[in-house]
Amino acid sequence: MSDFLLPKGHISSTEDVAEKEQLEYWIDMICDEFVQLDCTAEKRKDFRGKIRGSGLGNIWVSEVNADPQHVIRSRKQIAKSTESEFLLSLQLDDVGFINQDGRIAELHPGDFALYDSTRPYFLHFDRPFRQIVLQIPYDTLAEQFVRPENITALRVSAQTAVGALASQFIQSVAGRLDILTAQERRVINQHIIELVALALGSMTSLRDLGGQSTARTAMLERLKQYIEINIRDPQLTPAQVAGHHHISERYQRMLFASTGTTASRYILNKRLELCREALENPVLRDHSITQIAFSYGFNDAAHFSRRFRERYDASPKEYRDKT
Repeated sequence: MSDFLLPKGHISSTEDVAEKEQLEYWIDMICDEFVQLDCTAEKRKDFRGKIRGSGLGNIWVSEVNADPQHVIRSRKQIAKSTESEFLLSLQLDDVGFINQDGRIAELHPGDFALYDSTRPYFLHFDRPFRQIVLQIPYDTLAEQFVRPENITALRVSAQTAVGALASQFIQSVAGRLDILTAQERRVINQHIIELVALALGSMTSLRDLGGQSTARTAMLERLKQYIEINIRDPQLTPAQVAGHHHISERYQRMLFASTGTTASRYILNKRLELCREALENPVLRDHSITQIAFSYGFNDAAHFSRRFRERYDASPKEYRDKT
């Protein structure tokens, strides 16, 4: 396998472990470097793989140099993980395949394609290969496209003018990460996003937020589910919800705005609904109103009573007495 294009960065290699443990070690490596994955390979012994990684603003750049393998990002792994990002694979040597959303991108040297960590995908390599992989925060790209799922597993060919421009720029940047200043990295970071968008032929839909995509709907449902699971936690905040899912609060606001609400309003309404149901429940008659309010994340009885009246046009006591 060829030497790394990246001039420096953290290196992980299967050469560090015994032959019989190399494939298992490789699986742990790629899960640590990228997202939770399964990996199969014909060579369970003497499996060779190296990864070198380095940061570029909010994009993480990795170079993968490995033996043939089949990689799976399944619904099971997605359900138990918190990663939310787009990945861009740029082929350096041999051929790679990306399968997502019913499409297969066959990548030859210089070609690249995107895939989304929040939905299942497959990667396949028949022979030893080398790639650059960019990990891009989910909202950095998703907010620029009406339907992000329409840009996954689309091959951007290095034989096209804009494809070649983007590919060569990414490779050039990767090869010079050691000499770029922090300011240069931030500027280059944005240029990469713009070039990738341009190469995908989506400039006409940049920042067109008129549609709600399947990917965005899925993310919104994950946010709501997390809120409902943690609703009893008085420390639950929109910032915590966004941080847990590795998206910005700005992107989270946009997602909830599409349904006519906000994350904070959703949390409040969910708490009020659960308190209302508890007040209606005859089994909980022995529980005080304050106990019920505090059990669903409120920490101020007066605040709860005021919000409850605003929502149901009755105080908690009046509501309970009527049921």
